[in-house]
Amino acid sequence: MGQSVLATILQSVHALRGGRPVVIFDLDGTLYDNRPRTLRILHAFAAQLPREHAEIARKIRALSANDVRYRLEETLAPIGVSDAMIALAREAWRVRFFTDAACADDVPVPGSVTFARECWDAGATLVYLTGRDTPGMLLGTARTLRDDGFPMGVPRVELVMKPTFEEPDLDFKQRLLAEFDELGKVVASFDNEPGNCNLFRRRWPEAFTVLLDTQKAPGAPPLDAGCHVVPHFVH
Repeated sequence: MGQSVLATILQSVHALRGGRPVVIFDLDGTLYDNRPRTLRILHAFAAQLPREHAEIARKIRALSANDVRYRLEETLAPIGVSDAMIALAREAWRVRFFTDAACADDVPVPGSVTFARECWDAGATLVYLTGRDTPGMLLGTARTLRDDGFPMGVPRVELVMKPTFEEPDLDFKQRLLAEFDELGKVVASFDNEPGNCNLFRRRWPEAFTVLLDTQKAPGAPPLDAGCHVVPHFVH
C-alpha cells in the first residue's frame, strides 16, 4: 500500500470520530530523526581531541547526519577511528544523548507534524509512546514536541515515557498495552523497531501497524505479516 496506508488511516479515524479512536506514535526513529543529536555530540567530541588527532577530528567533523548509523562503531570505524577512540566517543555520547538538552537537536521526520495534527484534528487521541525516560528527558521531549508543532498540552494527547532509564524499551511498551485500550479503539500504531511493531500487531490485529523504515537496532526480528512499511509521513 505504501504511503496510501496513511490516507487510509486518516479515513479510519474520521469514520470512528466520536468513538474514541487512538493513534500511537513512537518518537525516536519514527516521528523524529535523532541522528542530528548524535552528530552534534560527535562534532563536540572531535572539537576537544588533542592536536595529534587533528586528522581524525577533521574526518569526524566532516560527517553529516546521513552518515550516522545505529551504532557508533558503524559510523566511526569506516573513517579510520580506532577502537580505543570509539570507546571514548561512546562514553561522551552516553553522557549527553539521553538528556533534555540534546532533544533540541532532533528533526521531525518529513510529514510527521502534519500527519499527527491531521490525526488529532480528525478526532484521534494521540499517544506518544517512547523509550525515553522521564527523569532524563521529559522536559526536553515535551518542549520539542510543542516547539515543532505536534499536538501537545491539549486534550486527547498522552506523552508516555519510561519511569526509569534501565527498563528495556520492549518490556516497557508491552506492559502498558492493556492501558491504551482504556483510551479507546486503537486504529494505528507507528514504530521504527520491528519488535515493537510485532508487539502492536499481535495486540491489535485489526489496527494498522506501520513500521517507519528509518533505523532499527541490529538483530531486529523479522516484521510480522500484515504490517505496513513507510519511509516517512508525507502522503
